[in-house]
Amino acid sequence: MSNCQYLALPGMGKPMKMPVEPEDGRVTSLWMDGKVVNNCIFAEAAWFKKPFRETGLFKHDSDKLLIFVGSDPQDHENLNAEVEIWLENDKIALTQTSVVFVPAGVAHGRMEVKNLKKPVIHFTILMNSSYYNPIPAEATAPKGTYDRNWVEKYDPVDGFRPEAPEGFLTLLLWLDDKKLKGAPYLETVWFHTKNDTGPEEHCHDDFDELIGFLGSDPEHPEDLGAEVKFYLGGEWVTINKSGIFYIPRGVSHSPILVPKLERPIIHFSCGNGGDYAKKS
Repeated sequence: MSNCQYLALPGMGKPMKMPVEPEDGRVTSLWMDGKVVNNCIFAEAAWFKKPFRETGLFKHDSDKLLIFVGSDPQDHENLNAEVEIWLENDKIALTQTSVVFVPAGVAHGRMEVKNLKKPVIHFTILMNSSYYNPIPAEATAPKGTYDRNWVEKYDPVDGFRPEAPEGFLTLLLWLDDKKLKGAPYLETVWFHTKNDTGPEEHCHDDFDELIGFLGSDPEHPEDLGAEVKFYLGGEWVTINKSGIFYIPRGVSHSPILVPKLERPIIHFSCGNGGDYAKKS
């Protein structure tokens, strides 16, 4: 079977209506769940288009990542908005490109987006679930328990930096268990140019992985504004729409090639393991 079975594209699935006011403040552009890709890691990409508030607290039976990326690639650390979100009894206030780690069972929500000057790129990942199943919850943890469960900037503890041609990447975010205890692996970058090289073919024995490519035009988020060729399980898959690949552990993948690019795109990868390790 074609390895497109591992790919979620715009229009696939039935996105859940999120409890935000006003409803058009937050717009889903990509939805991957178990009905789109069997046994996948759940992922959703969205845009914050105008200020909004989210009602209530909820929890999941899975670790969760909430990623917030400023949409100006020339001012990549600036969120150009203020985002507040509660984890239990701790309010986290974000003004820069950031990732928030929400452990399984932790009550969170009551998100508020304000002072939004430019649209914000947002993606949600449930590391241990194929479906988005929010459970109503109440805050019970002591204040101060989760006030540092977030990370800004690309700053791995071991100093890792990916190899890439000059001008191709802007490094945005890095998260792993060394950076934040208990957190899964996540990497987020901008692609700025075409590229005919990429990571060598490899696999991961200890975790499943997501590889995402998101367009940067908030008015046409389905349009990647580029062509990406991705080698997956012995087959090249080419996309020119925003898309997310699910890669089960043990499945060989890479390189990633970008033969065409009209405007910068967001690339992310993450896995349901605390440390990034690969096997050639």
